[in-house]
Amino acid sequence: MQMPDAERIDALCGRQCAFALYALPGETEPHFCMAEDGRTESDFIFRNGFILATFTGESLFIPAELSSPPEPEAWPAMQHLPERSATSREEYSALFRLYTGFIRSGQVRKIVLARTADAATPAGFSPTRALLQACAMHPAAFKALVHTPRHGTWLFCTPEQLITGTGDSWHTMALAGTRMPCTLPWDAKNRREQALVVDFMREVLTPLANDLTESPPENLRAGNIEHLCTRFHLRMGPGKLLHLLDKLPPTPAVCGSPVSTARELLLTYPDIDRSCYAGYLGPWGNGHVQLYVSLRCMQIFPGFCRLYAGGGLMPDSDEESEWQETAAKMQTMRDIVGVSS
Repeated sequence: MQMPDAERIDALCGRQCAFALYALPGETEPHFCMAEDGRTESDFIFRNGFILATFTGESLFIPAELSSPPEPEAWPAMQHLPERSATSREEYSALFRLYTGFIRSGQVRKIVLARTADAATPAGFSPTRALLQACAMHPAAFKALVHTPRHGTWLFCTPEQLITGTGDSWHTMALAGTRMPCTLPWDAKNRREQALVVDFMREVLTPLANDLTESPPENLRAGNIEHLCTRFHLRMGPGKLLHLLDKLPPTPAVCGSPVSTARELLLTYPDIDRSCYAGYLGPWGNGHVQLYVSLRCMQIFPGFCRLYAGGGLMPDSDEESEWQETAAKMQTMRDIVGVSS
C-alpha cells in the first residue's frame, strides 16, 4: 500500500463512514472494503462485504462496493471518545471477587473477566501503518482495521477462528488456556478450561454437521503467549450457516460456562463495555466466509488507544495471575503500536 492511500484511510477514521481494511491468515497485503456511500446494513445474506458483530450479537455489514479508499472529504467529520475510564486495578479486584463468587455459588463453572487499559500513541501514529505492522508481525493471525460511526475505529489481530469455509466444507476451533510458551505439560486449570470450550462446540456442531472431525489438542502460538487449540472440520450445507452463527458465539472461551448463565451475569454485572471485543468479524461473500473472534484488539482515539483483554476464571484462579495474563495478551497490541506497558 502506498503512502497516499494510508493517509486517506487514516483520514477516513475521523469521518461519518464505514470501512474495513483486512488481511486473512497468510496474507500480508490487506484488502479494502467500503460501500460507495459509506453505509452499513443489517442484511448480508446474499451480499459481498464485511461483518462486524459485537459481544451482545449486534451486527453491522459493510457492503463491498469500493476496493480503494476514496477522498475522505466526501463524508462529514466525527469525533468518537470513550464514555468511561479504563479498568483500574481496584475495579478489577472487586470484579474478580464478584465473579469468583458466582463460581463458588455454583451458578457457573467458568466466567471470563475482561479489562481495558489505555496507552498513549506515539507522535505521528497511523492506524493504517499499525495494520500493516500487524500484517508483518503476525502473518498467521487475522488482521483488520475497522471503522464505523457507531463503534469508532478498531484494530484487531486475532488468532481465533470462529467459522471459515465455503460450500459444505467448514472449519472452526476451540481456543482456550493461556501461558508463556514452554515445553512442559499444560496444568489442570488450563486443560479444564479448554475442555469446557471443546464440549460446548461439539454440542453445537454435532446436530448441524453431516460429518464432524475433531483434532487432538495442540499448542497455538499467538504473539508472546500460547493457547490450547482443538480444531474442528465439518461437512455442513451452507443453508445452516446462519443457524450456526445464532448458536456458536459467544463460546465459553470469551463468555463462560454454561454460556447462557455466564452471558446473563456479564450483562447484569458488566466488567467493561465490551462493544466489539469478544464479538466476531470478517469478510463474507464471493462463495467464502471467513469469520474470526474479535480478540487481541484495541480501540483508537485521538492521542491514545484502549486495549482489551480477558481471561477465563475457574475455581482455582489466582487474581494476580489472571491480571498478568491480560497484560500479556495486551502486549500484542502494544508491540504493534510501539508503546511500552
